[in-house]
Amino acid sequence: MIPKAESDQVSTGAVRVLIVDDHRLVAETIVAALSAEVGISVEIAVDIDSALERITQSGRYDVVMLDYDLPGSHSLDGLERMMAGNRGGVALFSGVANWNVVERALALGAAGFIPKTLPLKTVAHALRFIASGEVYVPADFAMSMGKGDGNSLGLKPREMKVLEFLNQGMQNKEIGREVGVEETIVKMDVKSICRKLGVRNRTQAVLAAREHRIV
Repeated sequence: MIPKAESDQVSTGAVRVLIVDDHRLVAETIVAALSAEVGISVEIAVDIDSALERITQSGRYDVVMLDYDLPGSHSLDGLERMMAGNRGGVALFSGVANWNVVERALALGAAGFIPKTLPLKTVAHALRFIASGEVYVPADFAMSMGKGDGNSLGLKPREMKVLEFLNQGMQNKEIGREVGVEETIVKMDVKSICRKLGVRNRTQAVLAAREHRIV
């Protein structure tokens, strides 16, 4: 059964929201809660392709809530596809993304981060905030995660940056230019990363980082 908020369009001027999440129960729970909010119209798509098809058919959405952990979507490539297809207005919607992921998403132009643990009333506020052109990140999330202070695995801020570039397939010389250090320093950072992650090489380091949801 299609939720009422998905089938009945709110009058002109409503905030149009698209939830892209393969966990239908989660999406429908939010739709049911937001149906009580005046001026918000919500629809659901279960993957990137169907979301882009909806945008093609019905036009740009004011806000797209994109699940970070969608099947078939690697790292933030899904975010980039959705931002291009919807011309912005895309916020990460996740219960697993850490600050490093959120920070990279914001750097790419994401409209914000909406944790799945956020109270539904606050979700409505976040949607209106993003629809007005602002970027939303919960203050308590930013304060609790912090910036550039490493993580539970003991990685230093520069090592985190190096790891992110390793995840993008960049070579040591390229990473050095991006980070602003000599290639030899990058090699030392890679060795340190491998040691802290308990792996032997850069490929294994990237796989371990993805498993720990660091990148």
